[in-house]
Amino acid sequence: ARAATPAAPAHPPPHRRPLPPQVCLVPGRPVVRVEPAPGNARRIFTGIDIVASGCDVEEKVWATLTDYEGLASVVPNLVKNEVLDFVPQQGARLRQVGAAKLAPGITFTATTTLDVREYRNGIPDEMEADHLRDPEGDGSEPSTDSEAIRASAAKQSLQWDVFPRPYCISSLPHRDITMQGVRGTGDFRFYQGVWRMQPLPGCAPPGFSAMRLTYSVELSPRAWVPVALLEGRIASALGENLEAIRNYVKSEDTCSVVD
Repeated sequence: ARAATPAAPAHPPPHRRPLPPQVCLVPGRPVVRVEPAPGNARRIFTGIDIVASGCDVEEKVWATLTDYEGLASVVPNLVKNEVLDFVPQQGARLRQVGAAKLAPGITFTATTTLDVREYRNGIPDEMEADHLRDPEGDGSEPSTDSEAIRASAAKQSLQWDVFPRPYCISSLPHRDITMQGVRGTGDFRFYQGVWRMQPLPGCAPPGFSAMRLTYSVELSPRAWVPVALLEGRIASALGENLEAIRNYVKSEDTCSVVD
């Protein structure tokens, strides 16, 4: 009788295989980078890794960001947050007033009306522009070559409904929440960004889970406000927002988050 051929060893699917250590950020301060864009505009990319035990940390973060009525109690730079319209499982229209301290005694405030949309399986490929791509690479992962990124991104014009790709890992599943300024309203001529949440297998110690929370945004103030005066403070505020979301999840009784 013919001997049976041994079964090939089972391998976990790509999204469950441990990630190499170099793609795992250290929990703590967020990563923030500002890139130029044509005209009076900037692209800002932020990210933070959250490690926790005792809860589904990705689900907690998703629930926090989709609790539209409660955003002002979580995000420190929101002075006002009003829900104008809400569709469960789909999104909302929000009117927000944000504030950023530019210098002692000088605070910049901006009013924005935003259309928010939820994508539990991520936004479609055609809605994402890869401004972190290495012009000489294959585009599979974000580039670490700042000079190449700046030279390439500085030539790419802002385009409605095509969002800047967050600092993420393409091979992993993710969820997205887009925020887009209603055209012709508010203090920004152009505003659109995307929150992204994705698990990070292998980036946490035993008994813990890890996820990456990122936000990438393209913005252009009205012509009377030079973006160069605002970019540093806006970037800092976005980093503070990521930390605030992590700390809010940490305050939940069921979550033990690593600082």
